[in-house]
Amino acid sequence: MRTELKKALGEVLKSYRLNRNFSQEGMGPSQTYISNIERGRWSASLDKIEQMSSVLGVHPASIIIAGYLTAEDSKSSEETLERIRIELKEIGL
Repeated sequence: MRTELKKALGEVLKSYRLNRNFSQEGMGPSQTYISNIERGRWSASLDKIEQMSSVLGVHPASIIIAGYLTAEDSKSSEETLERIRIELKEIGL
């Protein structure tokens, strides 16, 4: 995973965590793991994203999409979300 995306996903997780008043220790994985994810040092697996999103009460796709939107700040969120809608429609979803 490229560095700017890892950092963006970390920022998103931290934002959700702080907005919902969770400590790093309350997120499920270890505090060290969460700290390294939030600082963009490590990549979170899909399993860990699903675990943390469950604790935070958000859909895992929200974390992933917000990470990409943060990393790709040159594109508008509406443009990216419209592309996702079109690509999902292509496969019947």
